[in-house]
Amino acid sequence: MNQADGPARDMIEFGGLSLSRETRQVALNAKPIQLKPKEFDLLEFLMRNRERVYSATQLLEHVWGYAYTGDTRTVPVHIRGLRRKIESDPSTPTRIETVRGVGYRFVG
Repeated sequence: MNQADGPARDMIEFGGLSLSRETRQVALNAKPIQLKPKEFDLLEFLMRNRERVYSATQLLEHVWGYAYTGDTRTVPVHIRGLRRKIESDPSTPTRIETVRGVGYRFVG
């Protein structure tokens, strides 16, 4: 990767939400948001794969790793935490959607 590609590949931005892989910082409408490490990883994965639907099991594999042996309810718990931080109304999310019976996707 050349230096010209660096910043463009580092930043992901959609609808006022920006994420920097390099600094692990997230901002909503230019205001910093504090995320837990796994919340950041989950948001990054969903933003990089926007519009694709992932089941909780797939998210566990991609974000937590194949060796994760914890509770599968961790995915909805982390999704709920992210929604509280990045959605204007977490009860009617517009960024991270639940696809009933399937999983979750980032809509950008």
